[in-house]
Amino acid sequence: MEELDGHVGLVVGITGNMAQIRFLRGKQCANCGACLTAGENEMEVVLENSLGAKIGDRVVVDLSPRRVVQASLLAYAVPLAFLIAGVFLGSLVSEWFGLLLGVASCGIAYGILRLVDQQNRKKHSFQPRMERILTDGEEA
Repeated sequence: MEELDGHVGLVVGITGNMAQIRFLRGKQCANCGACLTAGENEMEVVLENSLGAKIGDRVVVDLSPRRVVQASLLAYAVPLAFLIAGVFLGSLVSEWFGLLLGVASCGIAYGILRLVDQQNRKKHSFQPRMERILTDGEEA
């Protein structure tokens, strides 16, 4: 497989209206985990085949950096904020109550995030999108 840019992938499979796209792992991918690992230096993602790509096509895939930051904040900052608030408020009563309220509020935050995730999956808000199919010799 030729060396491809971080946002350019090779369509390696089609199932229904979904395309399996393989990328070379870039530096920005080191700790993300959004894609499936497909070997030491490669990763794969399955996306809606909105462009009608075929196996062997090179496609440009885009995910707004703003969306990546938003997703990270939702996943990490919201539960942490709920945990800290729960521990603080609960500790006004007792240490044990602070511990229990902190854990409970963190659980509530993850429940809320689960609902938000279901809404975003319907809208495809945080999912990468196929932008265009590259022609032979064309660079992204």
